[in-house]
Amino acid sequence: MRYLVVVTVTARANIAAAYQHIAERSPTNAAVWVQGLYEQIDRLEEFPRRFGAAREQAHFAEELRQVVFKSHRIIFTVDDSSAVVRVLYVRHASMRAVGEPDDAEQSPPADG
Repeated sequence: MRYLVVVTVTARANIAAAYQHIAERSPTNAAVWVQGLYEQIDRLEEFPRRFGAAREQAHFAEELRQVVFKSHRIIFTVDDSSAVVRVLYVRHASMRAVGEPDDAEQSPPADG
């Protein structure tokens, strides 16, 4: 089965921000990066479930999967009933997972 791949507005904004960041250092690398990223996204049309669970899974009710492209993670859902893959986020691998609390929220308050 082939899936329709939909890139959400949020994911497009993530891609644009990453592209801009890379382009500030090397416009050529940014163009190559974004082309490769979209090629990887297009590959989600076939067998999207071959990729593992995303770190964000702990913070969402729906099943989230990810594929790593260079230094970024492409986070997506798969809807088998409608044969649609939705790319929700594109995040640098070093970034905190979407929905993950800040360190300050995780640690207990310091005693004075």
